[in-house]
Amino acid sequence: MNLAQIKNQLNAKSILLSEEGFLSYPTVIGYDKRFRWSWMATQLNTFIVASDLGDTPLTVIEIEKHLSAAFNHAQKKYKGWPRGLQSGLGVISILISEKIDPEAVAYCKQLKSGKKWAGFTIPVVVNSSTLEASYFEKNPLWGRIYYPFFKKMIQDLLQTV
Repeated sequence: MNLAQIKNQLNAKSILLSEEGFLSYPTVIGYDKRFRWSWMATQLNTFIVASDLGDTPLTVIEIEKHLSAAFNHAQKKYKGWPRGLQSGLGVISILISEKIDPEAVAYCKQLKSGKKWAGFTIPVVVNSSTLEASYFEKNPLWGRIYYPFFKKMIQDLLQTV
């Protein structure tokens, strides 16, 4: 899995995207806006921020830096209803590296990224040498209605099941 594959998947899904440097890593950023009645008639604005760290070791500290920067970026770029007024903001942070710390994998699987007002940050790590992706295993209580959508989006982008 690499950025070109993620970019192709975003294009295939007609998700708007840009390519830029982000925290000094090559990055692809996608934006998707959806409204669903099943989400209690809310609109969800989802940013996908995928960065390739190459052979830089990926630790929990790197994930947290990326999540924070990605969420700040999404807040600046988001235009629309104020968050919380029938509108939510989701940020899927995908980090690709050859060297991933086991604690980073656990962090993603346990979704320890914290809560934000009407906002969600979802960390995903992908080992570029084994193509193994790690992300949340259980839907958390906070924002439960959105997490099946997030999981499907992650699986579609990374072509996993």
